[in-house]
Amino acid sequence: MAQQRGNPFKPTAGMNPPELIGRDEILNDFRDALENGPGAPDRLMRISGVRGVGKTVLLNALGDIAREYGFQVVDVAANKGFCDRILKALTRRPALNALSVAPSIMGVGLGSIELSKHEADLGEAMLTASQKGGLLITLDEIQDAPIDELRGLGNEIQLLIRQEANVAFAFAGLPTAVDDAIGADTLTFLQRAKHVELSKLPDFAVGESIEDTMRRTGKAIDGSVAALLTDAAAGYPFMVQLVGYYTWQASERRGGESVTAEDARTGIERARANFDSMVIAPILRRLPQRQVEYLLAMAQCDDDPISTGEVSRRMGLSTKDTSSYRKRLIDAAIIERVGYGTVDFAVPYMREYLLAHADDFA
Repeated sequence: MAQQRGNPFKPTAGMNPPELIGRDEILNDFRDALENGPGAPDRLMRISGVRGVGKTVLLNALGDIAREYGFQVVDVAANKGFCDRILKALTRRPALNALSVAPSIMGVGLGSIELSKHEADLGEAMLTASQKGGLLITLDEIQDAPIDELRGLGNEIQLLIRQEANVAFAFAGLPTAVDDAIGADTLTFLQRAKHVELSKLPDFAVGESIEDTMRRTGKAIDGSVAALLTDAAAGYPFMVQLVGYYTWQASERRGGESVTAEDARTGIERARANFDSMVIAPILRRLPQRQVEYLLAMAQCDDDPISTGEVSRRMGLSTKDTSSYRKRLIDAAIIERVGYGTVDFAVPYMREYLLAHADDFA
């Protein structure tokens, strides 16, 4: 196999990594669905998971497969105006949102009537694309979707499915947001979408991927060194790319043909610093003070998993008083329920970051 040039690891949000770890079954099922034609269940997919677990990367991979089969692929983020962006991508022209007409009887004006053409135009454009080889729409960050736009797109997709059009639809977001989307009025048909819940990657798969990726660039790596990187990655796909990237760079800068334990330690240290600044700090900056205080109290608990009662006690509040903070943090996929009355951090290294920067939040 020809050796790759340049750093093979890609620790940029949404960037396709050199290898999609642990997602083979999902991709194979989607490929089968495209081959089996309209009506195959894996053409409709809802993907959930915490931040950085690989939702966007998986959507990208689905798009790559669909293009292999001649599909037109439209990838959009679910913030306001996404229906217009889909329409523009399909028609390559500005969307016509409404048509104003002024009807009259016997020459007497009846006033202007605005007729919505948005959904009609969108549905027609989607149908046309499906007839020209197929259409896949991927919708990312579903938690940002305005419900009226989501309802409009969902209605059109449901109609196309009833018409046996050659379409596929995948949407992704935080777990609670995905649940909310399929529970919305007129969108219950999305409950029948295949649910893919992305979780932490198994250590054996991470280790194999790191070793294979390093060796494809001509760098030898010992199993014990790969184990250091695997442990630091904590099963988190984005962290896999970060530790791999900075470890590869450490080896390359000294002109090494192998990856040493010292390279790994340097890479892990830089990866941790970047993970803190790229992932953890932005999450905390967006949170209200009380939710940050809840996280700080969690970090100070010795329990594993963490007792919600102990968190409340450290805050000087009752569990009833803190329940709203806990719920919002769970909804945002920053913490997760582990069992009755217990929670844990959903984002790796957040406990360590909070303890190291506790004075900054005082």
